[in-house]
Amino acid sequence: MKNFIQRSFRRELLVSFLAVSVLPLIVCCVFLIQMFKVKVGRDFEKKDMELAGAVEHQLMTLFDAYHDAAEELCTDPLVAEALKKESFGKKNEVYRSLYGATAACREMAGFHLYNADGSCLYSTGNRTYGQTLPVYWGILREAHAHPNDLIIRSDLEIGGDEVLRFARAVTGNSEECSGYFVVTMTAEHFAKALSGTYSGQDGICILNGFLETVYSVGTASGETVGDVLRSRFLQGEPLTEVWNNNSIYVSKLGDTGLYSVLIRPHVFTSDTTRSMYTVLLFMAAGSFLLSVGVAIGISSFLSKPIHVLHDTMDEVQEGNLDTHVDMERQDEFGELAENFNIMTKRISSYMEERVRREKELNETQIAMMQSQLNPHFLYNTLDTMKWVAKANHIPEIATLAAKLAKILRTSISSAQFITLQEEMTLVESYAKIQKIRFNGKFDFRYEIAPETEEILVPKLIVQPIVENAVIHGLADADEGHIFVRAYLERKELVIEVSDDGCGISDEVIRRLGNRDKEQKNGHIGFYNVDTIIRLHYGKDYGLRAERLAAGGTKVTIRIPVNGSGEPDPGVKNRS
Repeated sequence: MKNFIQRSFRRELLVSFLAVSVLPLIVCCVFLIQMFKVKVGRDFEKKDMELAGAVEHQLMTLFDAYHDAAEELCTDPLVAEALKKESFGKKNEVYRSLYGATAACREMAGFHLYNADGSCLYSTGNRTYGQTLPVYWGILREAHAHPNDLIIRSDLEIGGDEVLRFARAVTGNSEECSGYFVVTMTAEHFAKALSGTYSGQDGICILNGFLETVYSVGTASGETVGDVLRSRFLQGEPLTEVWNNNSIYVSKLGDTGLYSVLIRPHVFTSDTTRSMYTVLLFMAAGSFLLSVGVAIGISSFLSKPIHVLHDTMDEVQEGNLDTHVDMERQDEFGELAENFNIMTKRISSYMEERVRREKELNETQIAMMQSQLNPHFLYNTLDTMKWVAKANHIPEIATLAAKLAKILRTSISSAQFITLQEEMTLVESYAKIQKIRFNGKFDFRYEIAPETEEILVPKLIVQPIVENAVIHGLADADEGHIFVRAYLERKELVIEVSDDGCGISDEVIRRLGNRDKEQKNGHIGFYNVDTIIRLHYGKDYGLRAERLAAGGTKVTIRIPVNGSGEPDPGVKNRS
C-alpha cells in the first residue's frame, strides 16, 4: 500500500490532504462526543442521585413516623389494658390514642390494633375490623418474639391489596404481650407517599431483602427489576449497570431490610450515540470529498511543471543534452527549470571535456603500453645477468640482479595494492642492493606485528621512505641503522621508518609539509607516497616527518583499517 501511494505524486498529495483534514476531524469529533457523553452523563447522574436521595428520604421519613406511632401506642398502658379486655367505655379513649398517634401519617397507611388472639379490635379503616391474623406464624409471631422491634413483612401471607405490613407487640408497662399494633400499606398508600418525587419517564420500585418486588410505579411497573438485580447480584455484576437504556439507582432504606430502586431514562441511549456518529460520518464524507477535489486541483496545478521536467529529463537520459525547458512561472518551479537548463549546459560542457580527456588518456595508455617494452626488456636482461653471474661464481652480481628483478617485477605489475608482508619483502630486497652498493655501511631490519602482515597497502609506499633514509639520512655516516616498525593503533595501521643519521632539518620538515610538488626539491618520493595515501584514504592520512632527540629522523605513515585489523574493504575493492 505504501509503495502504491509513493508511486504517484497525486496519490501522495491526496493522502496528505486526507491526513490533515479528515483524520483530525474524525479524531476531534469522536473526542468531543465522548467528552460530551461524560459531561452530560455526570450532570444527569448527579440529578438522578439527588432524586434517588429524595425518594429514600421520603420513605424513611414515613417509616420513622410509623416507628414513632408504634412506640407511643405499644407502650401506652391504656391501649394494653383495652386489648386484654375489650370495654365499651375505654373504646373511645383507645381510638383517641390511635388517631392521635397516627395523625401525621394516617393517609399513607392503615393502622390497626389486634388482641393477643390475632383479632382486629381497633382500626382506622372499616375493611379490616374483625379480621384475624395467625399468631402462631407470620408477622405476629415474629413481633411477639421481638416485642421491642417494629417488624416489617412483605411475604406471600399478605393478601388483598396490601403490599407491606409493619407490626409490633403492645406491652404497655409490662413485658407481657397484650396485643399487636399493625400498619398496612397498599399500592395506593405508596402512590401517595411517593407523589411528587418522580416524573412520567421515571420508575420507582420497592424491593424486600430477597430483591423481590414489593411495589412498583411508573416505568418500573410490570418490569422484572427485582429479578434482574437478583441475577446480577448472584453473578457478581454491578447492580447499577444500564438496563434497557435506563439508569438504575439502588438505595437501602435504613435497617428496614427494604431497598428503593429508581429507574431513570439513560441520557445517552444507543440510538442517540448512533445518531451522533451518523452526523460525524456525513461530516467526514463531506470533508473527504472536499479534500479529494482540492487535492485534484492542486495536484494538477503542481504536477504540470513536474511532467514537463520529467519529459525533458527523459530526453536528457536518451543523450539529448541540447534540450531546454521553457517555463514562464516565477515560483520555485520556474527556478527549478532555470537551474535544470543551467545543469544541462554544464553537463554538456563536462561531457565534451571528458571526451577530450578520455581521448588524451587513451593516447597516454597507448604510449605506456608501448613503453612497457623497456621494463620487460630490462627484467629479462637482469634475469640473464643473474644466471651468468651464478655460472661465473660472482655472487654479488647475482644478488643485485635477483633483487633488482624482484623490485622491477613488482613495480610493473597491474596490482595497485599488495600485502604489508610483500611490501616489506620488496623493501628488504632494495636494502640488500644498497648495502652491496655502499659496502655494508648501514644495517637494515624491520619488525611488523603478526596481525598487520595481510593488510593491503598501496605498493611501493615504504621503499621511497627507506631510500630517502639511505641517501639523505646516512649519506655522511660510516655506520648507520634503519629500522621499520608496523603495528595497529585503534583503527589505523602505523608504519614507522627510523634512522640514526644526521637528522632532518626544520626547513626540510616545512617543505615536506607543503603539498606543492615544486617545493619538494629532491624529496619527490615523499611527495608521491603522501599523494597516493591521500588520494586513497583522504586528507586526514599521509606522512609525518620528525627529528629524533637522540639524533636521526622518523617518518610515520598512517592508513585506516577496520576494527578487527583485517584489510580495509574499500582497499580490496580498489585493488
